[in-house]
Amino acid sequence: MNQRPPPPSSPVDEPIDESLLDALSPVDFEALQWSVRAADGLPAPAQAELQAWLDAAPEHRAAFEELAGVWSAIDEIPPAGTARLRTTLALDKAAESSALDTPRAPAPAPAAPPPIAAPALRRRGLAHALAAVLTLGVLGGGGWFGWDHWQQQPTFSRDYATQRGQNLAAELPDGSQLLLDTATRAGVTLYRNRREVRLPEGEVLFQVRGNTAQPFDVLAGAARITVVGTRFSVRYTPSMQGEQTVQVAVLEGRVRVARADDTTGAQAVELTPGQTVSTDAQGQPGAVGRMPTDAMAAWQHRRLDFDNVPLGRVLDELGRYGETGLRVTDAAVARLPVTASVDLQQLGTFARSLPEVLPVRLVRGAHGGTDIVAR
Repeated sequence: MNQRPPPPSSPVDEPIDESLLDALSPVDFEALQWSVRAADGLPAPAQAELQAWLDAAPEHRAAFEELAGVWSAIDEIPPAGTARLRTTLALDKAAESSALDTPRAPAPAPAAPPPIAAPALRRRGLAHALAAVLTLGVLGGGGWFGWDHWQQQPTFSRDYATQRGQNLAAELPDGSQLLLDTATRAGVTLYRNRREVRLPEGEVLFQVRGNTAQPFDVLAGAARITVVGTRFSVRYTPSMQGEQTVQVAVLEGRVRVARADDTTGAQAVELTPGQTVSTDAQGQPGAVGRMPTDAMAAWQHRRLDFDNVPLGRVLDELGRYGETGLRVTDAAVARLPVTASVDLQQLGTFARSLPEVLPVRLVRGAHGGTDIVAR
């Protein structure tokens, strides 16, 4: 594949206009990324990845080839012409901004510099982006290194947290939505080429807005969950008896689960709707299970479902949402299996039903609550 020469360097005091790049369509933005990377030469794996991207859709190849044509036209412009190109685009942008901000007739615009050759501007959006990329030399040497540095700068960062018994809905700037369960902490950082959520504790239901140019990663424990656009839940609760497993359930779309340090994805598991998986303490996914999607993340409807779960674990789980007043001290009683659907707003009903389904009785405890003892 032919490679264009690196873009000419620019004065160190010329800032990059990020709005020009942010305004690109996802396909044009990806084409621009590949074009800049290819300028510095691609190793064989990256060349294969580029070829796969070109073959994935006709619009990918069209955008890349048309972009190469714009690059060639700009490369043929002498340094003085390149400066005029930047000035022309700056004047165009100023005129557009003035037209939007001022309803009255605009004042006469400054005289524009001599026009640049038409091929360089045949795609106005890409030409604007290329004019901005010409300034990447100030970011670390130019070419791919400067581009990569620019993409690694966060565009959004925020921490979210819920208290015991609280839920929280949050919408991200990219249109994705998070619903945090009780006692949950999550840190969100958006970059230009990826999106990342760190989940040190709790459970989150994600509704991710699709964007192939910005994969969405959730880092929980030793696991990495990667999606483009889908609906899924991730649970990681190390505060509960040191539990280090990560549980993933998919309601819509496809999700890849792998160890956080697995850069090749060779041992990754891909989930589809109705599938679940748990990872071990090292982040390695186990066997894939199945669950009705309407039973996933039941807590969003203020309900928890248990299927043959030890009573002690059930009480621990209910305690994450509020004070139950229930206590069990007998290890044998704590191991009794419970299958139930519990309304989190009617915990008293659950407590009263226990003697009907388990060989236990309820007695008034010295702590002021209720002890569950063997019958």
